[in-house]
Amino acid sequence: MAIDLLIIHPGNQAVTYQSLESTGFTSVSTPFWAPLLANYTRKKGYDTAILDTNIDGWDVSKISDFDPKMVAVMVYGHQPSASTQTMQAAKKIIKDIKETYDVLVVCGGQHPSALPEQTVRETEADYIIKGEAVYTLEGLLDTQKNNGDFSDVAGLYYEEDGNIVSTKPAQNVVDLDNTLDDYAWDLLPSFDNYRAHQHQCLQDFEKSTDSNFLDIRAPYAAFQGSLGCPYACHYCMINDIFGGSGIRYWSVDKLVSWIDRVVQQGVRNIRFDDELFVLHPKRVDKLCDILIERGYDLNMWVYARVTTIRQKLLAKMKKAGFNWVCLGIESGNVDVRDDVGKVKNKAEGDNLLINDVVQMIQDSGMWLQGNYIFGLPEDTIETMQQTLDMAKEQNCEFINFYSAMAYPGSPLYREAVEKGLKLPDTWDGYSQHSYECTPLPTRHISAAEVLQFRDNAFHDYCEDPSYLKLVNDKFGPKAQKHIEDMCKIKLKRKLLEDQSVVV
Repeated sequence: MAIDLLIIHPGNQAVTYQSLESTGFTSVSTPFWAPLLANYTRKKGYDTAILDTNIDGWDVSKISDFDPKMVAVMVYGHQPSASTQTMQAAKKIIKDIKETYDVLVVCGGQHPSALPEQTVRETEADYIIKGEAVYTLEGLLDTQKNNGDFSDVAGLYYEEDGNIVSTKPAQNVVDLDNTLDDYAWDLLPSFDNYRAHQHQCLQDFEKSTDSNFLDIRAPYAAFQGSLGCPYACHYCMINDIFGGSGIRYWSVDKLVSWIDRVVQQGVRNIRFDDELFVLHPKRVDKLCDILIERGYDLNMWVYARVTTIRQKLLAKMKKAGFNWVCLGIESGNVDVRDDVGKVKNKAEGDNLLINDVVQMIQDSGMWLQGNYIFGLPEDTIETMQQTLDMAKEQNCEFINFYSAMAYPGSPLYREAVEKGLKLPDTWDGYSQHSYECTPLPTRHISAAEVLQFRDNAFHDYCEDPSYLKLVNDKFGPKAQKHIEDMCKIKLKRKLLEDQSVVV
């Protein structure tokens, strides 16, 4: 029996992460938008299914298992910038379907919204969705059912007579609680198929009996309590899909209902993908009170900006099960931070105050993942060294070192296009860990120098005796060995094979 809609979550982790994937060092996250959209379309009376290719793999014959009237390939990542790196997989999926089946195929998500006209040209999709896709998907389904005119559906880009045309913009969802009220978790593979980042579970490594620690990393779920961000950092494209900066929230009661549901299915490891989870202390305080009352044994991870951390809240967050905070520190040089819109107040312009926040989090008993970016426009070798020095001084329990990328939809992308800067040859090149990875050059140094510095810095940090001692002291010898084993993996980089770089 044919279904109305098949939503495909594309992915190719083997390409995105190279040998980090085959050795089990990466996470596999539950998709965010696919189950939200699926729940919405089901509420509207449409028979909907989800295919998560990160779990189920991809073979075009899988379409026959569903016999859909419409396929929606939704390009999203576990973080906003991660959507572009999945476009190669999305293009192949769309091409395979259109060559094999007579079915309407649409493509939406973060990357297609940022570059709708280019996505029309590069893919064989019948329509590209710009924006959140909630009301656009509903409009497409209604129009198909009633044999209507798709040009009346808001939020579409498509080709007509050799020209790319667009319909009127689609509206964003205002009432999240009642419109996007639930996740269609039942349409996804079991939570047991998903796994947390290894570092989110470092504290439990000693209890594990599995070589990849899968017995403590799974089951796993990731979701959001808000959409958007009130800030406008130049390297980020999160706000592009929403049409500008701003933030909308699901209620605390709604978040609790979702947590209750996944806990009942055995999930302990949870990641909130909100850009600024702790932006409103009263909201977080209420959530913590409810979770503490529930008595759950949770291991949760949230993202935060330095100035959103409130000391009085940290102890309660820890008690509620928020073990990890991922903090956007970005650069050790204030001028570099300021140049990309990261300095909005005194704290963000003062390295000592940033260090104080780092120490405050660690003193609370929570663990910290520091995020740092090398290769921002004003970076030099010297300023990137300042960033590395800051990271080593802060000695976070884990770190992410990024190369600055011109992610489509971000101000850096628009600047790069205007200046004719070299961008990745393929969408895989936007992955931080891929062979094709091609960061931006800065105003002072080349892309190759940035990438080389980033890769060297990662090993410098993770192989530092003081860091390894911290890991051993806090998490035990299995955690230390895990970090040492991770450092044995050397990513292959096409950009660095093409030229000799000395940093």
